Amino acid sequence: MPQIGYLSEDRLQNIPKRHWAAHEFSFYLHDLIAHLASAAEQSGAGHIQIQLDTEKDVEAFKAASNPIDFLSATGRTDEERRLMVNHICAALLPDMLHFIHAGLTALEKRKFTLAFACFRKPFTEGLPLIALLCADEENFFTKFKSDPVGFLDSGNFNRPTKRLAIEAAIAKCSDASFMSADLLHAYLFDFTNTSGFAGLFDKAMHLVTRNHNIKTEAYNLNLIFKDPRQNDIYDASYQGLSYVLLCIHLMQIELLKRMQFPADDYLKQLNIRAAGTYQALFLKGRSKIASSMNETLGELMKCPICHERVRLKKRTAPMFFVTENLECDQCGHVSQFPLAWLMSNNTDDEANRQKSD
Repeated sequence: MPQIGYLSEDRLQNIPKRHWAAHEFSFYLHDLIAHLASAAEQSGAGHIQIQLDTEKDVEAFKAASNPIDFLSATGRTDEERRLMVNHICAALLPDMLHFIHAGLTALEKRKFTLAFACFRKPFTEGLPLIALLCADEENFFTKFKSDPVGFLDSGNFNRPTKRLAIEAAIAKCSDASFMSADLLHAYLFDFTNTSGFAGLFDKAMHLVTRNHNIKTEAYNLNLIFKDPRQNDIYDASYQGLSYVLLCIHLMQIELLKRMQFPADDYLKQLNIRAAGTYQALFLKGRSKIASSMNETLGELMKCPICHERVRLKKRTAPMFFVTENLECDQCGHVSQFPLAWLMSNNTDDEANRQKSD
């Protein structure tokens, strides 16, 4: 798969060239999540309006240490839950992104121990917590308010419980039918999965490990003596990294919808582009989303040099979805294509047709 063009080549020099596009896509997903988190904050999507009906309400609000305490003391449970969930999302996602960014940057420098030590917290703790919010925020609110330590303690919120939370969250997310809780669990928590991260997480965090699947060998310390010139970690990791990041992105979209984020069509567009890139990079067979683009926008996809109609292919789809560059399959010329603008206008046309019907 050729380079997408999302990152400069100097950042990719230490990564095997066959994985350049996959690494760029991983960073693209990170940036999507970061952009949405920032856009939600700037739009005030996480804010709620608190109605103070009486003088007694005004005095109680002034006396409370914070708005959540006021809502709790005055029995406004729905508003309290909404504010708390919004507050958690606004703080948790940026925290996860700091670690993900550090992990992806470490991969660019072949610092494998640092990379997976950084990925461990957002993937095994942050993602399941977001899944709980997506799956049943009312239940989450009740338990988090009464006993957050007991609720999220590793003895209660263990691997099987996390798998169930992820499964329930996927069921609530739009356009997530291709996601699998079993596959995510295999990537994140299954020590027998040679393409998974569970073993790498533990080896990155501990000098020695006892689990028989990743038991430290004689005369060895976990990853300390790993030859940084080897490419096996790159070969085994990128599909899983992209899958996990895409899952976080889809759950973020679901949570933003509940916050009344004023850009539902924009969220759908980002979802299509991210899923389309994943299909083209990692799934066998034809890309359904790329084929759909050929049908929907095909009349507009013409090369400005040779004037032939351009058909989107799996090889060129990642660059098209991520950077809005279209490569001609006849002459090879690469030109800018206003994908986001056209998708937005197509959505507006569909909405207008539905109104007229």
